[in-house]
Amino acid sequence: MFWKFNHASSPHIETLLNKEDVTLHELMDEEDVLQECKVQNKKLIDYLVRPDVMEELVTLTTVEPSGEVDERARYKYPNIACELLTCDVPALNERLAGDEALLGKLYAFLESDRPLNPLLASFFSKTIGVLVSRKTEQNWYSYQFTCLQVLEFLKSKENCISLLLKHLGTSAIMDLMLKLITHVEGVEMKQNILNWLDSQRVVQCLVGLLDPSVDSERHCNAAQLLCDVIKMSREYQHTSTERTDPDPILNTLEAPETVTQLLDHMLGKEKSESSIVGGISVLLTLLDCSKPINIYGNSAGSSAGNGQIEEVSTGENEQPSKVVLSTTAAILPRLRDFHNLLLDPPHKSPVKTTAGTLDPPLGNTRLQVAKLIAALVATNNPDVNKELANLGTIEVLLDLFFRYTWNNFLHSQVEQCIAFALNSELIICTGTEAKSAHLKEIFLKCKLIQRILDAWEDNETEQSRTGGLRKGYMGHLIKIANHIAQQSEKGPLGNFIKEHVAAETVTAWEAFVTNTLAETNKTHQICLGGTNPVHSSSEDDDGDYRDIPFPQDAALQQVFSDYQIQQMSPQFIENYGFHDDDEFTDGEDTLHASVDRLTSMTFSLSEEELGRQAEQFKQVCAQKVHTLNDGEEDIWDDREQELTFQTVIDTRTRVWQGEDDGGNSSSDEEERAGPEGREEVHMEVDSTDAWATADVPSEAAVAPVAVDASDPWGNTNEPTPALGPTVPDEGGWANFESAGFADFEANFGTPTATDINSIKSTTDNKLEAEKTDGSVSSTILTEGTTMIAIPDTANMAEKGPAGRLLEQDSKLTSDRVTQTLVPEK
Repeated sequence: MFWKFNHASSPHIETLLNKEDVTLHELMDEEDVLQECKVQNKKLIDYLVRPDVMEELVTLTTVEPSGEVDERARYKYPNIACELLTCDVPALNERLAGDEALLGKLYAFLESDRPLNPLLASFFSKTIGVLVSRKTEQNWYSYQFTCLQVLEFLKSKENCISLLLKHLGTSAIMDLMLKLITHVEGVEMKQNILNWLDSQRVVQCLVGLLDPSVDSERHCNAAQLLCDVIKMSREYQHTSTERTDPDPILNTLEAPETVTQLLDHMLGKEKSESSIVGGISVLLTLLDCSKPINIYGNSAGSSAGNGQIEEVSTGENEQPSKVVLSTTAAILPRLRDFHNLLLDPPHKSPVKTTAGTLDPPLGNTRLQVAKLIAALVATNNPDVNKELANLGTIEVLLDLFFRYTWNNFLHSQVEQCIAFALNSELIICTGTEAKSAHLKEIFLKCKLIQRILDAWEDNETEQSRTGGLRKGYMGHLIKIANHIAQQSEKGPLGNFIKEHVAAETVTAWEAFVTNTLAETNKTHQICLGGTNPVHSSSEDDDGDYRDIPFPQDAALQQVFSDYQIQQMSPQFIENYGFHDDDEFTDGEDTLHASVDRLTSMTFSLSEEELGRQAEQFKQVCAQKVHTLNDGEEDIWDDREQELTFQTVIDTRTRVWQGEDDGGNSSSDEEERAGPEGREEVHMEVDSTDAWATADVPSEAAVAPVAVDASDPWGNTNEPTPALGPTVPDEGGWANFESAGFADFEANFGTPTATDINSIKSTTDNKLEAEKTDGSVSSTILTEGTTMIAIPDTANMAEKGPAGRLLEQDSKLTSDRVTQTLVPEK
């Protein structure tokens, strides 16, 4: 859990705990108090286990808060107190279980008058329950200590069981009793508490609460508690790997005496629906009607599709259940009482429904009685079958079936009852009177076949009327008809019907089964939308493919066999397809063809076609070369040395560093002309024409880099200097068809010594011409493959990097944007 790995303490709680007079309410006002308790904050736990604080926590969880407190905040502190006590912290559990005074304060809550506050009752039940139930990660010895202390304390109280039963109408108390009976762990402790509870006659007391004189809340909770105890105790016996002694509580519940006592209470002179319904739920749990077992060792409710009963060979059902036998034997004398409940249930007021007024309504009593009768029929007890036939119980159920047209709960129970009756009668043979009792009642006394035919005709007549509706029982009536038809097709039921039912009824029934029922079943088998639903791959089963009619042709079988044993080779791929071009349009990550396949790939291209394509390729190449050669004059003709952008940057950096060392540095870091501080002058370009107003002084001019001034982007009108700000080209795109890109090898080849001497001679001539014209004197530095012009500081005013005056503070504008040097006048 999250808080077990988050050990960061809350600073607010730490601050409060450092106070000497901190109160419990102040701590409970903090949002992180529960999390800090669960991570077992030592300071907080030490504070909570103090006797006065523990007593206050117990008081908050068991004493009704003052009515003067706002209702929204009335149970805030009791709730937090309960959560603190039930955080499953060993120190708190041991402190609470080891202090008899605290347990006594908790126990005093049970001594309150009825009814208990449901919320406080849940706090009490949760606090006791956490002490007797063990968490998975809880230390075993700590659990044994706390559980044993609580159990011994409860055993020391003589009126403990009576107080719990007194407040059983509160659901939280019922949950606490269930924990005491089923949640105690450890063989010795569990057996100890079960023996004590049995000695206190807990089962008999719970059964006694089903008496009609007891309130309905305790009827419901007592029945629910008994059912849960039966289910959980049986499950524990089947799943436990430890050696266990017989469960005294379960044995008492399954005893015939207990069943008889239960029937006496629920079927007394006074009729109480809550008492009858609760008692029947306990009887159904004892019978375990979800897996009905008959006395002959076969499952009475499992029939094959052909009408025959499937043999059940599981060890659990091979021998008749003693509990089922004893329970049915105890119910048998009271079958007449249940039959009378179908005829005369507890009084209920009329109920208005959308289909009309029900007077009287069916009621939960008759519905539960029908469910109990279906479970009894499923046991296939001959005595029960005979008694039900004598009473005419199935006939009464059929009358209710057709009377309450829209009660599908009843229809389902009646349909199951008839199905169980037909199956159980045909398990072995029908030679005895006991085994034919249901058949005679259903087909002779109840005349079920004739009633089915009449009900079908009435439904057809009702549906044919304007605004007529289909009868609500028709779905279950079709199922009953199918049960009879399936059992009659191959089983002995067909002969019984022909021998005992009127001939005209048999003839009408056979016509109905052959025509009407068959068409109805065919219609019901049509899938919604006309096709079977597509199952996902996770739901596919091998059984879905067993009946696929694969072709049995010998040639196809041989090809399939060859396909299975063929090795993965290039020939295999060529023989079994993969000729689709889609393979070559996939991404690179999906192209995993082996290299040896390339030698086997064939291309359908003739020699003539290959020659024609080669000639076209040569023509295209020649045209492209001609286009490049026809461009303008190569801009790199006079520069045969290799010139790269990086070499220019490196040379400029060395020049700037030399100027800085010479003292020509600026105090303004933003005006520094180095790589880090160069001003982005192109961001402030004046739109006015500077040449129309003033001439640029020579001191502000910047000597150009001694590289070719032609524009490699195709603008041959104006040369572009390498240094200094420039006017941005409005075109913005390179012209790769210019002469500058015509002869790449010639321009960027390795320079020779002769080339270098020629460059030096040309440069010297240009310098002499510039001195004669009065231009800025400069010295040419040749390093590697780059030449840069450096201003002559001896004949010029003191300037910063890039030729700027140190005293000049104005920003460079467009009046200093130039592409050529302007000589001084």
